[in-house]
Amino acid sequence: MAEMRTATTKSDEFIQSFEIVGGGKSGDLISKRLELGGLKVGLLATGYFEFFRMYPGLGDKCKENMDHIAEILAPHCDLIYPGFIQTLDESNDAGVMFRKACVDVVIIAEATYTTDYLVHQALLHVPESTPILLFASQERNTLNYDEGYADACRNSGPMGVTQVGCGLNKMKRFMPYEVVVGCIDDPEVQEDILRWVKVRKTIRDLHFWNIGLIGHILRGMYDFQYDKTDINGKLGPHIMDIDIKHLRKIFDGIDPKDPRVVAMVEEAKAEFEIIDGLTDADLYQAARLGVAMSDLIETYKLDGLALLGQHFIEPEFKTTSYLGLANILKNDQAICVTEGDILGLIICKVMKDMSGGITPFFGEWEEIDKDLNAVCLLGHGFVDPRSTRKDRKVKLGMACEEWGWEGKAPGLEATFGPGAVTLCHIISHAGQWKMWVTEGNIPDTKPLEVAESTCIVQVDEPVRDFYRNAIKNGFAHHAIACPAHIGKELRMFADQLGIEVIDL
Repeated sequence: MAEMRTATTKSDEFIQSFEIVGGGKSGDLISKRLELGGLKVGLLATGYFEFFRMYPGLGDKCKENMDHIAEILAPHCDLIYPGFIQTLDESNDAGVMFRKACVDVVIIAEATYTTDYLVHQALLHVPESTPILLFASQERNTLNYDEGYADACRNSGPMGVTQVGCGLNKMKRFMPYEVVVGCIDDPEVQEDILRWVKVRKTIRDLHFWNIGLIGHILRGMYDFQYDKTDINGKLGPHIMDIDIKHLRKIFDGIDPKDPRVVAMVEEAKAEFEIIDGLTDADLYQAARLGVAMSDLIETYKLDGLALLGQHFIEPEFKTTSYLGLANILKNDQAICVTEGDILGLIICKVMKDMSGGITPFFGEWEEIDKDLNAVCLLGHGFVDPRSTRKDRKVKLGMACEEWGWEGKAPGLEATFGPGAVTLCHIISHAGQWKMWVTEGNIPDTKPLEVAESTCIVQVDEPVRDFYRNAIKNGFAHHAIACPAHIGKELRMFADQLGIEVIDL
């Protein structure tokens, strides 16, 4: 007779879910943060041995050029460079080195025209899902009319790379690949290559990104509804739902006078202009929630946090999340958004990476100013104070919208300094992905007195047409603004993932 289960299993004898243990060791949660390191870049640099026997000294010059490419790349990635390749044995060894190193991407450069077998022998060892960049490199930017055929050989690499591209297309392997053309010392060429490395690192890292969602999308916001599987398949991040009871348990375990709570309050008093009669009691309640959110991020090893404040977080904890979110952002602990905008959260991460670490502004489309030819973006009560205008102190006043808190819950009021800005967001319409990218300018204006953070963006197109196009293309009502011009990086990101780019 089969054994009958007669009692509840002792919990300490078996692996359990994070839902039960509330963090730490469990069967369905990474117990430590992953250290991914830099992007592993395999550099395959070749030259044609036949030319080197014809022109003594040519091989040394070509090797010097290829080694120089390696020197340019090395500070920006984990470079795997097997040296200058001239033989099939060396190519095979390079491929083995790439395989053992588990390279994330491969860059192919040729110092002279090279027959295809040198390239393809190395690629036999690399998974065909590996992104490839073909660098049609040459030693100089202009023709040399006097040095003869040996010099022509030294700059014939683009011919060989063209041949590689044709072969890959005919074989339908390593598609699609990226291409950069030009002189190895041209700053624009180097910028193009390093931009690709930066974009590919973000794409790699996104696949290890954990997003925690507390709550849900605000009822009626159909534009933010999403498919977890579609997001994981296209962009990479994993989304985990976290019950509010887990945040509640952490919050209840934090003493109101916890040193971290006290420190957050004192720091806010020193950094911000406190207005609207906010009391210490108001600040301490908000800081206590802030510490709880910070602890939750560490408990569940989150890289991003999305939450619903309105009639969800705020009635439960009798305060707003904004002071805590600002603190999390400025400490680079995680990237955070509200209203359950998961795609907005991902774009914030991408824009921060592309800008070199500037936290973007998470806002929503508001009104237009026809005289300025600008659109106003309205915030959500929080902002990274490091990104805001330096000649105006960030104000910490009473939050604009009251969804169930008590006293005077805090919200941040700030603006952004004049200069470059890029707007972006991404959307999936029944599995059809598209992204809009707009580079604009932040004008020098006085602050809007709306007790909320704002960002005014001037655009090149007539602003009425700009706003109309956003609506016509079906983008969501949020806009992510980063005070930097990073349109090239964002377009390359979209291109690498096969996402249509819309220029509004």
